[in-house]
Parts: sequence; C-alpha cells; structure tokens
Amino acid sequence: MIERNVDGLKKNAQKKRRAAFEKVDKAIQQLIRDGEKINFNSVAKASGVSKAWLYKEPEVKVRIEELRAKHSKKKISPKQKASDASKDAMIKTLKVRIKKVDAENKGLKSQLEVVYGQLLNQKELERKLERLEKENAKLKDKLYAPIASETNQKVILIKPASGISERITHELESMNINISSTLAKTIKNASEEKVMTAIDALKQQIDSTLIRSPEAWLSAAIKDSWKPNEAMGESKAKDAFSEWYELARAYGVVTECRQEENKWLVRENTGQWHPYKEFSEKWTFEYLERVVKPN
Repeated sequence: MIERNVDGLKKNAQKKRRAAFEKVDKAIQQLIRDGEKINFNSVAKASGVSKAWLYKEPEVKVRIEELRAKHSKKKISPKQKASDASKDAMIKTLKVRIKKVDAENKGLKSQLEVVYGQLLNQKELERKLERLEKENAKLKDKLYAPIASETNQKVILIKPASGISERITHELESMNINISSTLAKTIKNASEEKVMTAIDALKQQIDSTLIRSPEAWLSAAIKDSWKPNEAMGESKAKDAFSEWYELARAYGVVTECRQEENKWLVRENTGQWHPYKEFSEKWTFEYLERVVKPN
C-alpha cells in the first residue's frame, strides 16, 4: 500500500515538472517573438514559474543565460549605423558652418568699425569746411571794405543843369532818378535823342519788371543804344548785368566793362579781364548788394 503511494507522488511530480518546462519554453518563445529581453525575471513573469525553480533546473538555467548573453551582444542594424553616421556628419558640418559664421562676423565687425571711423572723419571735414567758408567770407569783407569805402566816396550828385538839357533833366526828375557823376558823364557823351530813346526803354522796362537800380540800367542803355520794344529776355539780361556791374564797381572788384560778340566782359581790379557770367558766379549779386547796401 505504501509503495503505491510513492509511485503516485513520483508520477505527479514528473507531470508538474514537464508542465513547468512547457510553460517556460512557451514563455521564452513568446519573449523572442516580441523582441523582449530574456532573463530570469522576464521568463519567471511570463511563464508563471518561480525564479528558484528556474535556477534549480540546470537545463533551463543554461538556456536562459545563453539567450540573455546573446541578446546583450546583439549587433546594431545597418540602418542604425547609417543613421548614426548621418548624425555625425551633420554635426561635423554644423561645427564647420559655425566656425565660418564666427569668422564672417568678426570680418563684418572690423569693416563696420572702419566705416564708422570714415563717417566720423567726414563729419569732421564738413565742420572744418563750414568754418573755413565763414572765415573766407569775413576775410573778403575785410579785404574789400576799404576799396568800397573809397569808391563810394567818389559817387556824388551833381546839379542836373550842369551840361544836361532841361528836357532830359525833367524826364529824370519825373522818374525820381538821381544823376550821379557816372550817369552824368554818360549822358554828356551821348546825343539828346539817344538819351531820350534810352529813357523810353527804361520806362517800358519799369512797367514790365522791377529794376533795382534804374540809374545803372539807364547808363548801360545809353552806352549800348538800347531801344524800346526789345526782347524781354535780352532786356532782363542787360538789366541784370547793369545792376550787378554798378554794385561790383562800387565795391571795387571791377573797374570797367566792354561787350564782345554779345558777351559782357569785366575788368577786375587786378587789371585782368573776365567773362561776366563766370566772374558773377564768384562775386554774386546777393553778396555785393549785402556789402554795398547794408540794411
């Protein structure tokens, strides 16, 4: 009776052992298919068999250890290698670009410093130029002031009746024109008819435009035999020259004038002749009027 019970226990133990082997085998196969790690913990959990039993069974223990070692030494796939190589190349390229950008930034910074320095120099030069122009204007005033003073002292009024006909005198008085020594000399050197024609031209010009110096305009009209009804552009040009010439002569920068090929020439106080157009750009009407006729 006792022997029968022992045999039954042995058979039952063997049956349980085979069942445990089957569970472990199925669990390992499933872990392999799922790509999970294989170790004693994962196999015990997946199979429901205790870790102690797994360690106790030599065959099972060896199998788990081999699978665990094989999994840890698993090679990296070609795709993974390619991905890592691509990342390394990208990092290397970025580092090179960063160095290049740093170098460019340093170069731009240096260029900016140079440009900024040039701007400062330009502003300084502009300030110096402005200061020199002011000093030059002051020197001109000092240089020609004595000449202008002496010249102005020579301009005196004479009695209209001194060698000038009553007809001309009456016309000039009616127009409120003072007869300076220069104008008187011009009138005396011309015929009465020529002077009256110039006076008529002056009247016509006064009706059409503003004349700053009628005396100077009339003097030029007598010398050049101007007549009424001349082209407005020519009259204005003559008027502009006459006014400028009287101021320039009063200031002492010119001494006489003449006309060649319909162009005015003026003689500088140095004795040199210049075209009126060029010389008037140097000595402008506005400047001469300001220094000769200050408010």
